[in-house]
Amino acid sequence: MGRLAKTMVSGAVVGVALLLSGGRANAQSVTTTTTTTTTTTTTTLLPHPFSAATKACVRRAKALRSVCHHGGTGCFASYQTAFSGCFAPGAGVKCATKCTGNETSCFTKLPATKKTCRTACRTALAADSKACSLIHDGDNLWAAGDASCLSTAQSNFALCESVCDGLAADCRTAFTFCIANCPNL
Repeated sequence: MGRLAKTMVSGAVVGVALLLSGGRANAQSVTTTTTTTTTTTTTTLLPHPFSAATKACVRRAKALRSVCHHGGTGCFASYQTAFSGCFAPGAGVKCATKCTGNETSCFTKLPATKKTCRTACRTALAADSKACSLIHDGDNLWAAGDASCLSTAQSNFALCESVCDGLAADCRTAFTFCIANCPNL
């Protein structure tokens, strides 16, 4: 029997059943479950720009700091005070003072932090190189033998050194996001 014929017969049977039941259809309850999945994406936005008054004040404070780079003595503390004064009196100044203090502390600790970081990189390279030397001829742990292992160890060392070199950027980034939370003039 063709598809059309089966459909017509089925429709006729349902129609006859409906007529015989006095026009009352037996209702069947059908439950449909729908599941939705929500994905959340977060984005770190850049800090908001300073107000016009704060921006002008910061520009003057940075001009004062440039004198420090050209042989001025003891002027960095003056710069920090001038910079902190570029924010709203009270909470803004207190916030900016905390941020500049944290930045100074971060940069002060930077040489020791870099030394520790680089030492860890060299230690890891030595351990990786030693592990590579333990690969016996004909061992197929690495596709290209110990040459591939040494190449990976050297790449890991270069990546580690790169992270150590980027520590100053971490200080600047922390300062940028800290100062963005300070109330402007």
